[in-house]
Amino acid sequence: MRGDDISERKNAFVDAPSAEAARRRRWLVGCSTAVIVAVGVGWYAWPTSQEPSADPHVRNPGKIQPICASSDGRTLYADVDGDGVVDEVHDSKDRDGRTVVTFEGPGNKQIRHPVWSIVTTAEGRKKAHASPEEGFRAAFGDFDNNGRVDMAVTYTARDKSDDPVDSASMLEVRWGPLGRDLRGKSRGSIRMSHGYYIDGLRAVAGNQHSASASANPASARLLIYQTTGDGAFETYQGQKLGHDLVVPDEPLPRWGQEFAEQKDGWTDLGECPASPRSTVTGPY
Repeated sequence: MRGDDISERKNAFVDAPSAEAARRRRWLVGCSTAVIVAVGVGWYAWPTSQEPSADPHVRNPGKIQPICASSDGRTLYADVDGDGVVDEVHDSKDRDGRTVVTFEGPGNKQIRHPVWSIVTTAEGRKKAHASPEEGFRAAFGDFDNNGRVDMAVTYTARDKSDDPVDSASMLEVRWGPLGRDLRGKSRGSIRMSHGYYIDGLRAVAGNQHSASASANPASARLLIYQTTGDGAFETYQGQKLGHDLVVPDEPLPRWGQEFAEQKDGWTDLGECPASPRSTVTGPY
């Protein structure tokens, strides 16, 4: 499946014809001022002007299905594409970005789709899929609490020295239904102070509740495990604000050292009370 091209995300200005020089200079000054203001506010946001999903179920979604997890927390059951049928999101054992979505189709036909194939990067004149080894990460959760699963996506480069650098080429949230191409109904930014290397993403329940998919939690929160330099990491928390996920520049206490040891996966989003495959429409 063709992914989103992120090779041209960092826009370069081109020379304008002389007749438009004055207008271009005014435009550049305006853009420079906007950048200064953005930096002063302290947010690192990425443009999200990509086309939304072409999947017809995104525009006309089916019945909302419960979002719940397997008992071991490694499989999330949710209607990812919006067709009213429960799909599966499988997380890797090491939570290293190797997430795979298994879509349920007519006649119980299953389609497996690696999440990291949704983006491409440039290698000379070739296009290559982004890979977890290069810093691709994704997390699924209902970040706007509307009953549809959303997806947070980051793509950052590993540091080559002890000093962290802004390397993000993708920091965005894709609002559900996501469609089978995972482009989403619409997109927003993950607004952070820095675009440093991100080693892990995780969606957690918006509030504490019993381990039941029938509970009604608040919007899921996004936990971001990000380098702070010299081999150290901290965990930051993001929540929905407007059309974006906003991440304050204040790490969670002690979570930085514990993030990689979390084994409960998606269980705090609600464990499925019965087999999600007991019916064709979901766990109930």
